[in-house]
Amino acid sequence: MPKSRRTSSAFPDAGPPALTVTLQAIAARLFRVSSTLRTKTINAGQVADFIDWQQRVFGHQPTVFGRREELWERLAQRLDPSGPLVALEFGVAWGYATDWWLRRLGGRDVVWHGFDRFTGLPRAWREHDEGAFDAGGKPPAIDDKRVCWHVGDVQDTLGTVDLVAARDAQWLILFDLDIYEPTAFAWEMLAAHLRPGDLMYFDEAMDVDERRVLNEMILPSIGCEPVGTTALGLGLAVTRPVR
Repeated sequence: MPKSRRTSSAFPDAGPPALTVTLQAIAARLFRVSSTLRTKTINAGQVADFIDWQQRVFGHQPTVFGRREELWERLAQRLDPSGPLVALEFGVAWGYATDWWLRRLGGRDVVWHGFDRFTGLPRAWREHDEGAFDAGGKPPAIDDKRVCWHVGDVQDTLGTVDLVAARDAQWLILFDLDIYEPTAFAWEMLAAHLRPGDLMYFDEAMDVDERRVLNEMILPSIGCEPVGTTALGLGLAVTRPVR
């Protein structure tokens, strides 16, 4: 119960201090007239909750990077430079992350699997309508023989990849499907194959959908350590395979 305010009454007020009430009233009036301010404040609260969640789950605050490319660079530094690499990218859109990583990896031995519908979100998500991020049904025009595109729902395409044969390499997994259902499916297919040293990146770990997969499926079943975070995303390194 909040500390009671001092009053002259025999019945103290158990509500918040007067200054807090005044500030809350001012905020309420501002939120009433500005939808933009409401949205930004809600987003800021979600980011604060994300940071608080990390401290509770990992027992400390991972390094916070200002841009996801900085976190990607930290992940890249954890890759074994002498061995083969298999990358599994779930959610490609127009290919920005694919292009960044291929440039960063240079000419090293890598097989890159990119999974996407390329027709946008299958359902509404946050402020985005169904069909958002539509790339016209076509993968990006990235001219690199190391890339293999898997066009369609991940539930229909991931099974075509020989994950057992791919275990000869370190894995880099990029989750950016945004919504729960395909992310959960991808995790269920991959989980038993993960090994210490594999790396995972979650582009929207701040959001309820990816966080639900982390809370319900990933963190209870596998050992991992945070590599770093942004306001939205999270990088993890596998330390123990699935129990």
